Amino acid sequence: MPLSGFFVSKMLKLPAHYAAGLILLGCCPGGTTSNIVTYLARGNVALSVLMTAASTFAAVILTPFLTSKLAGQFVAVDPTGRFTSTVQVVLAPVIFGAILNQFCNNLVEFVSPVMPFIVVVTATILCGSAIAQSASVILTSGLQVVFSVCLLHGSGFFFGYLFSRMMGIDVSSSRTISIQVGMQNSVLGLVLANQHFRNPLTAVPCAVASFIHLVYCSLLAGIWRGMAPKIEMNEEE
Repeated sequence: MPLSGFFVSKMLKLPAHYAAGLILLGCCPGGTTSNIVTYLARGNVALSVLMTAASTFAAVILTPFLTSKLAGQFVAVDPTGRFTSTVQVVLAPVIFGAILNQFCNNLVEFVSPVMPFIVVVTATILCGSAIAQSASVILTSGLQVVFSVCLLHGSGFFFGYLFSRMMGIDVSSSRTISIQVGMQNSVLGLVLANQHFRNPLTAVPCAVASFIHLVYCSLLAGIWRGMAPKIEMNEEE
């Protein structure tokens, strides 16, 4: 996905701020929503959770490193600052949540029912804010950004599935890999873009992606869920 973001930016000749945002998006790990989509698509949920955990922890090192190497050709990037922010946004909440779950079960049970609502509202505010701040510019070049984000996510879903099948991986796991590769943690991208890039337009591809990849995965989940019984039967035969 980082390389896809880089090549799509070059191919479409995106302005530097959009190119940096698209590459940043490609360097983000898969989001937890991918686990739900995998379940709906009748994929390998255990593999999905494992991939989400692995990519999340790897993102602490790889997201700042890859972004600085690829997006650094378009804009100035501070890898140290991005590393610190990634630790704060990705790793610290996971560790803090694990500690609370281990030692404060009553508190976890109390807040769990309202947390999905808070997550949705927070993500909506972040995405809406990024788009609202740059509304006039998006109206003039929005189609180019939307097209680039569509190509980025589309390549992830397509090649994730294609390469998995070429390697002989079963259909259920190939679907899981496709979803994991195609979906990115766009909210993390928004946070990092707002904190470490001067131009607010850098956050626009991440904001657009929060909608685009959900459209993709909703379609895939619907199609694959309907095909699952037939595929599973053929595999057993």
